[in-house]
Amino acid sequence: MGKKKQTQKVLAALMMVILLIGMIPGVASAYTSDDGSTWLGWLNFATSADSTLIAGEARNIHVQLWDNKSDPFTGSVGSATITDSEGIQTLFPISGTAGDYTISNVTLETAGDYQLVIRQGALGTALAAGTITVLNAKTIITDSLVTNATKTIRVKVTDSAGNPLVRKSGTVDGTTVGATNVSYTTLSDGTFTFTMTPTSLGTVNIIYAGHVVGSIPVISAYTQNARIGGTTKDNVSLSVDIAKSGWIQGARNVILTRDDQFSDALAAAPLSKKLDAPILMSGSSTLDERTLAEIRRLSAQNVYIVGGTAAISQVIQDSLTSNGLTITRIAGQQGYDTAALISSNVGIDPTHTVYLANGNAIPDAIAISAFAAEQGNPILLTDRDSLPPSTIQALADLKVSNVVLLGGTGVIGTSVENELRAKYSVQRWGGYDRYDTQSIIFQNLFNTQIPQSPLYFTSGLVRQDDVSSGKPYADALLTAALAAKTGGFVAMLPPSDLSSFSLSSPPYKFLFMNKDYISRSTVVGNFNAVSGLLEENLQHLLTH
Repeated sequence: MGKKKQTQKVLAALMMVILLIGMIPGVASAYTSDDGSTWLGWLNFATSADSTLIAGEARNIHVQLWDNKSDPFTGSVGSATITDSEGIQTLFPISGTAGDYTISNVTLETAGDYQLVIRQGALGTALAAGTITVLNAKTIITDSLVTNATKTIRVKVTDSAGNPLVRKSGTVDGTTVGATNVSYTTLSDGTFTFTMTPTSLGTVNIIYAGHVVGSIPVISAYTQNARIGGTTKDNVSLSVDIAKSGWIQGARNVILTRDDQFSDALAAAPLSKKLDAPILMSGSSTLDERTLAEIRRLSAQNVYIVGGTAAISQVIQDSLTSNGLTITRIAGQQGYDTAALISSNVGIDPTHTVYLANGNAIPDAIAISAFAAEQGNPILLTDRDSLPPSTIQALADLKVSNVVLLGGTGVIGTSVENELRAKYSVQRWGGYDRYDTQSIIFQNLFNTQIPQSPLYFTSGLVRQDDVSSGKPYADALLTAALAAKTGGFVAMLPPSDLSSFSLSSPPYKFLFMNKDYISRSTVVGNFNAVSGLLEENLQHLLTH
């Protein structure tokens, strides 16, 4: 006997002993099958792939048959039956000699364990048995398709145990969404890519071995999300609703500011981004119970108060401390100083850019807030004709290279611009009113390659002078923090009587020109801030 054959025989004998001892302890010869017949031998699957199939896939199964003396089986082999968990048997052809056999064209449609029995004839004596496991194929898909947009999608195909299915072919069925079928073959890591342009809503199915193993939704090119804060009655309740929308799982940090005047909080959005903190509001003298309840829901541990005790009183700070919260107050003598202090907490991005707004031009500072926050750049404030000392110091401390002035010369004069040009690279983004300045900011920062989304619509009435009574709307300021968290941006709208939201208005023109890059939007605020009619017009304008 050759050395190789002797080694195979020894290994086979050891496997036979293990099998027999495991199934019928103490018996070392023939044993009895489930149907009462005597098994004359035993089998090995040639590879692990022969004992593990994918549902629906047609396969040839290779087995090795051994007799009870651990020699390759040399007798006649007539059939192979595979039995499912319900006891239903299917007969398959088998061929081969000298112990090596192939069961041809095996297709099992349902995942589970099956018993394989090899017999001498169609219904003859059982020779050997084994277990075949059938797994489902599945896909890993992290993207969706959009109507009337050409998009390339990456898909990974694996079995239900997570093993990649390599060099396998199938079909991407796009017929239900107005596209054609696409054939695919997976690579060595189980992945493939395809490109499709669906023309209708629906689902694209990934087909493998006749089974749907994954689905890709086709969504509308534009979706208008449910309004946030539609039933709120004031800035405090809106701040709570926005926090609940963006910080569902809670937040370790919270920013607290006053609800009636926003100069202290104009630079707060970049701080919100850095701390992952919602901006909440309260009256100045006593802590609003709704605010405290939201802080508790968030399980916050730290509260950053923006503004001095005239903005948020010492009584409020003491109340928060008594509730076990750690308080950090960021406050200067004026809003300029507070913004400078915030900038030291925010830092600056590698471009060393800051945005400079007039401390009284509240809309301009808010218009840049979400962009500045996402970039990691601070917002500083100035007077019209002179730079405050705290702003000058902040520019030096931050080692600024670039300054972007927000607004025309009516809000930041040429004297300030010239002073800055002596040390920094300066740009001016200014229009004839707040909405034109906002549109110019959008033109410079809106990314059409990877568009910010969603676009949040809020009221533009953010100054005390904008409202005849009551408090200005904090909607845009609060939403800037949410937009920075979600990767979106904020568009302030003119009053909601529609008279100033027309074909010639800057917001309308920007939206019309860029509608193809806007996939989702959300209105924030109650129906006095942004009317239902204006909301409907926005949806009509942006649907594409």
